[in-house]
Amino acid sequence: MSCQVELFADCGDISSLGRALFIPEKEDTSWLSQCTVSLSPCGNLLGVGYRNRLCLLTSQWIRSMDRNTYLISWSGTMPANITSMLALSICPSHHSSQNGPDWFCIIIGFNNGSIGFYTNTGHQLSLEKLDETPVLKISCHTGSYGTLPDDIHVLFSTCVCILTGASLFQLLRNAKAQLAKVQAGIQETYSVDNRGLGVRKWSFSEQEQVNDAAVVGLELKNSYDHLLAASTYGGYDTWYRSIPPMNTLILGAGTRPFVGFHYALEGGTAPPLQDVARAVAHKIKSALPGWLGGGGGGGGGGGGAEAAPAERAAARAEPLSLRAGLKDPSRAGTAVVVSPDRRLAAVSDGLGRVSVLDVARGHLVRLFKGHRDAQCAFLQVFEQDSKKPQLSVIKEVRRATFLIIYNPKKGLIDIRLMQRGNRVAVFTATKNGQLLYNTCGLVGAEKSYTHKKLNLPEFQCVLIDPDGKLKKFTIPFFYALEGEHSDRSKDLHILRDLRDFVKKNLTTVENYENDIVEKAEKLKTVELQKHCLEMFVRNYEIPPTIVISCLTLFWENIEKLEKLTEQEEKIKRFFANLALLTLFYRNINNKNTDDMTELMIKIYSYLKIDCMEELNVDEKQANDPDFHLLEDDNCILERLLILSQENGYKEHHHPRVKFAENRSHKYKELVSCFLVEESSGYLSLKPELPQEKINTLAADIFKSIFEIKDIAKLSDFLKKSVIDPKDIVKLVIMHLMNMSLEEISLDLIEKLITVLYYASKATEEATKISYNEISPWWQSIRDLLVDMSCPLRSMIVAMACKSVGKIYEIKCSEGEEEAWESLTTENAKWGMLIGKLEDISLLTIILMFKDTFDGNCLPKLQFDDISINLKYIYSRGKGSVTELIAKWLCSMGVVPEAVVANELMENRASSYEDESDDDCASYPFIENNRVHVDNNPKIFKWLSLLRQQFPLSTSANYILSNMCWEYAMAWQKDMQHTEKLNVVIDCLRNISDTHLRLGLFAIIWSTYIRHIFEASCKLVNKVGKMPKEPLCLQDVGFGNTVMMKFLETTTRYLDEFLKCSKLPMDQGKREIQFEKIWDESNPSLMEVAQDTKRVNGDILSLNYQISCTIYYQFHFNVKSSKPLDTLYDIDYQYIFEALTGSVVSRDISMRGSEKLQNPRMKFLTKLVRAAVETVTASDDRGGYNSAECEEWMERVTLLAELWNIDCDFLKRQQVVGLYHLGYDTLAAEAITRLRSPEPALVPLLAITIQRLKRSLEHSRDQPEWIVCVPPNLYKRLQNTVLDSSIPAHPCLATTIIVLQTILLQLEKKTKEGTTDLQNIKLAQLIIESCQVLIRKKL
Repeated sequence: MSCQVELFADCGDISSLGRALFIPEKEDTSWLSQCTVSLSPCGNLLGVGYRNRLCLLTSQWIRSMDRNTYLISWSGTMPANITSMLALSICPSHHSSQNGPDWFCIIIGFNNGSIGFYTNTGHQLSLEKLDETPVLKISCHTGSYGTLPDDIHVLFSTCVCILTGASLFQLLRNAKAQLAKVQAGIQETYSVDNRGLGVRKWSFSEQEQVNDAAVVGLELKNSYDHLLAASTYGGYDTWYRSIPPMNTLILGAGTRPFVGFHYALEGGTAPPLQDVARAVAHKIKSALPGWLGGGGGGGGGGGGAEAAPAERAAARAEPLSLRAGLKDPSRAGTAVVVSPDRRLAAVSDGLGRVSVLDVARGHLVRLFKGHRDAQCAFLQVFEQDSKKPQLSVIKEVRRATFLIIYNPKKGLIDIRLMQRGNRVAVFTATKNGQLLYNTCGLVGAEKSYTHKKLNLPEFQCVLIDPDGKLKKFTIPFFYALEGEHSDRSKDLHILRDLRDFVKKNLTTVENYENDIVEKAEKLKTVELQKHCLEMFVRNYEIPPTIVISCLTLFWENIEKLEKLTEQEEKIKRFFANLALLTLFYRNINNKNTDDMTELMIKIYSYLKIDCMEELNVDEKQANDPDFHLLEDDNCILERLLILSQENGYKEHHHPRVKFAENRSHKYKELVSCFLVEESSGYLSLKPELPQEKINTLAADIFKSIFEIKDIAKLSDFLKKSVIDPKDIVKLVIMHLMNMSLEEISLDLIEKLITVLYYASKATEEATKISYNEISPWWQSIRDLLVDMSCPLRSMIVAMACKSVGKIYEIKCSEGEEEAWESLTTENAKWGMLIGKLEDISLLTIILMFKDTFDGNCLPKLQFDDISINLKYIYSRGKGSVTELIAKWLCSMGVVPEAVVANELMENRASSYEDESDDDCASYPFIENNRVHVDNNPKIFKWLSLLRQQFPLSTSANYILSNMCWEYAMAWQKDMQHTEKLNVVIDCLRNISDTHLRLGLFAIIWSTYIRHIFEASCKLVNKVGKMPKEPLCLQDVGFGNTVMMKFLETTTRYLDEFLKCSKLPMDQGKREIQFEKIWDESNPSLMEVAQDTKRVNGDILSLNYQISCTIYYQFHFNVKSSKPLDTLYDIDYQYIFEALTGSVVSRDISMRGSEKLQNPRMKFLTKLVRAAVETVTASDDRGGYNSAECEEWMERVTLLAELWNIDCDFLKRQQVVGLYHLGYDTLAAEAITRLRSPEPALVPLLAITIQRLKRSLEHSRDQPEWIVCVPPNLYKRLQNTVLDSSIPAHPCLATTIIVLQTILLQLEKKTKEGTTDLQNIKLAQLIIESCQVLIRKKL
């Protein structure tokens, strides 16, 4: 609240900086003042130059020091000695949430007249030669709002150069982009084309010497001033322009005159004729071909490296016009600075004066003496608290300009208000420092970029000490105000002294309290009196006695005021509320409050409250009832506490608050949590306090109230302090929620009942209870308990509140003729709440239990710790209890058969019907799965307790339904584990309610499986075979191995779905019932499933057929181009969508068209051949392992039946496949299962011919072999091309068996006249030939 010079950063180890700058060790300690220093507008980068050395320092936050430290990020040597420097923050190209600079550019001025542009990593972007003399100063002035052109002003002793910002920053961005490419290795070197850089150069021709200059900017004159200037300079008859020209004003400080007002005409003058001629000649020469002496392109050899860009022509200096000046031959100006709004300028001179000029009028308005070698800077302060107001409201915000004058020799800082010129403050500072003045914000913004806030520097003015400490200036806006400013200024000084005194002295210092009160008594301004109290309470641990002493003084002062303004009335209420809170704090902490009596009488009179009558406590205690729990509630609580101890109940709520021995900031925290500035009704807590702060306050209040010597006085304390009793009750309840169960004893509960009784007694809203009405006061407590995290503790508090309510009911019924009934509306409300909390407490205790399931368990799901309270159960709806139990069982991997068996066993145990076990339909299931229940007694003991407490929500069908959903969700989160999808099927199979099971099949399919299944089918259909791993990952999200398991599981899912849809639905839908915890809620999972529309059986069958087709093709990697298009005549997209009911249904035929028969038979033949290839040889007596083949044949046969294809066709293909691969024994067995063996004879004979050809090929005596074979058979062998897929060494003995078997079956199963006699004779001939070959061992 006062003007300050604050330390905000330092340069760390200043000796390290000196070593980096090559400062000689013998140099004096003020070497930093000889360096060139520049701070970036955002304050993140500090540049320090000494001779030809440069160091760049970056700010870092040091937590231990609680401030920034500038650390060296880069140091290096420059090409020449540094004479000036300017660090700029470059605006980002696009908007971002941080609104910070994109990068930093450091402009260095050298003594050879050049300026260099460098990045914050020390890389040079460009180097420009502007003049031959040293650079005196580099500046940029973006104005009061940061909206002026960001041109760069470079000052020399004889001229000033203006670099146009639009061209400069584009050039620097291009250079930085090329530098990045070089650093990334994309290109070797980079060059900057600076010909587009706009440079204007103006020379000081009419001032003898210029030591410093400042570019003010454009001066827009009105017509009168224009005509006046024209007639003054040229006379009455002079020629003049009709429109006033735009001039740029440059202030020069030096000699003859002392201050010169130099003007430059915008747009420049016409170039001399010789310059025009030279430029035209250059253009003509450039256009000529090379062989003619020109510089244009033509024939010539191919160049190697790129030609360097042409150098920018040196800017021609234009003379400035000196129109006015302040002439003082004995005075020499040394430095000049311009205010942010460009209205004022401060000029320091060699005589120790600082002159303030009105730039627009050219008048000297202020002259301050005694400031030799002064450094000046302007500080602009806005009325808003924010340093940078929004641009949208800037016109409505007042601002003030202050001049800061630093005298480096005396070490003094003088701050002046420019509106009146009076001194605001004087500070003592370190000698030989530097005053850094920033006049620009973010620069280089593109046209599309707009600033939301004022584009001002973070630190307009910074003082850097010789030891490297950086200090900023803080000036409150009210220093610029008039009227009451004098009193306020005095009070501000007093307040500052008071704050310094409190900071430096401990409370144990002698006369500590008296000194503070004496200083506070001097405060006259009401606002600052309030600020003083706020400072005591919130920032420092001042004892309440001092606060009361100050309050007494301030109350007397404010009562002396005749008429209070609205603001003063609020402050008076603040004093009253603070006194009330202090009184409450001291009362509950057993402190003496006699010193507050007179003050409280005045405050009660002001508040119009009658609270000073002492209560007759002795009489009240005689009538006080016994405070204990009701008998029924005591039994319930005892049962739950025993269960929690048996279960090893460990909670997962937030850490509890622990009391410190001497917490001196309890008073500060109490005041900070209440609405002290409110002026209506009770004192209440702030609405949105952090939970940590509430917990701390609740701990303090709980401990203090429970340690009150006479607890009966609590209601008196609350009434006298005008504090809302409901807030105190809530704080007590909140702390009880944070206590461990071990700390909650019966004595504590009875003490809690006492506290609740006397706290609620302070308000009639709690004590007046009507028989058939609900008390809003107690209803709010019930609402609070519903929201609490621990239901067991909420139940304890509810029981205590119920006991208090019972006491009030008894008191209200005394004296009435008709006694109340035992159950009132309030009593019933508490009973219902306690019953619900009992249920949820038991649920919470049991869900904490975790055990390992003994047996083949399911995959265990993660069961995150959930804060289960009544509000959670209310908000989650009717199925929330079932959902939590299902999560709990899934976390232990309990199998669904165990859940069903446990329910059946309990139902049988509770049934009194004399039924034998053998007659019971559930007996086999129980006996088969009893072992799961018997081996896990702990799990099913807790589950049985839940079934007793929640008999409806714990139905096995309901639990299994939620287990299905949990495993489906778990699979969706991690689709690599398809075993979780198999668990879904197992759970669904064990649901006895057919309607519920069918609905769950449908919604799980549409919610989780359908989209992945559809994508998988489309991918296989597109590829025509098993897709590669990358393609699967791209389209589906998992690899082809997982995809095969997924398709297998999906086929099984649809198979079970189809079987379930075919079950008879004779029984109607059962009503889904839950406990009466919920009045209204969203429908549960079971209700949604049961109400799901029944799926079309034909569509479901088609989906199953597609799943079989894709899975079988994928498993055997069978090549089939677009199987969903060639094997089905119904659009497969419609089949997918129709199962979920998302399209309009249409009539379809399940019998495929004739054109599908041939493709389907070919596809099935490929599957049969692939299945036959799964047969492997067994080591036992030359047998075969054909179980897998038979399993696949059953699957393929089922698909053939759905396609209406004769199954005998598949069996024949199996026979042919087995015989072709040499599995003759299996082929012979398969032949006996053929219904019509005749079509199989021809392919078998063809394979036999190939076998004979193989036998001839490997015979030891081929001539003899040929002689033993009949000529017609040998001729047939010669005409047959050898098939290399036939085994090389066929067994002729088993060949005979296969042929004999087929002939025998033909004889049995073929009618006479339909047999192919020619093929039969050929088979018989082959049999005879094989027998001869076997006998002769050929």
